[in-house]
Amino acid sequence: MTHRDDGRRNELLAKLLDYSATHGLSETSLRPLAAAVGSSPRMLLYFFGSKEELVREVHRHARDVQLRLLADTLKDCSNRTDALRSLWQWLSDPMHHNVVRFFFESYARSLHAHGGAWDGFGEASVREWLPQLRQAFGGSDTEATLALAALRGLLLDLLATGDTERVENAFETLLLRL
Repeated sequence: MTHRDDGRRNELLAKLLDYSATHGLSETSLRPLAAAVGSSPRMLLYFFGSKEELVREVHRHARDVQLRLLADTLKDCSNRTDALRSLWQWLSDPMHHNVVRFFFESYARSLHAHGGAWDGFGEASVREWLPQLRQAFGGSDTEATLALAALRGLLLDLLATGDTERVENAFETLLLRL
C-alpha cells in the first residue's frame, strides 16, 4: 500500500471503531458497515482483505486507543488510589459507555472464538493492561490483576444495571481495600 493508502486505511479504522462502539460488530455485514463509514465493500476488502481481518484490525486499533488512554491516565498519578480513580472516572463516564460495551462484546466473543476474528482479544487485552497497572501499583502482579478484574466487574455491573450510586459506592470501597 502507498502512504496515501495508509492514511485512508487509518481514517477508515477510526470510523469503523466509532461505528463499532455504537452498533457492535457481531451481527454486521460488510455492505451496511461500508455504507456507515462512507466506503464500499470492495474498498473495505482492499484495505483489510476480509471481514474477519477487518474485525481483527478494528480490535487491534481499539486496544491501541485504550493503551494510549491508559498510559495518559496513569502518567500523572502518584499512587494507586489516584490511578484507579482516574481510570474509573474515564471508564465509567456515560460518554464512554458505547466504547466499553464494544470492549465487552469483543471480550465475550473472544472466549469462544477459536481461530475466528475475535480470537485472542480478551487475552491480549489483559496482557496489554497488566504491565501498566503493575507499574502504577509498584510492581505487584497480584494487585494489578485484582484491580483490573474489579474495574471490569464494576463496569459490567454498571452497564447492566445503570445503578450508578451503588456501583460508585462499591468502587469507593474497593479503593479502601486495595
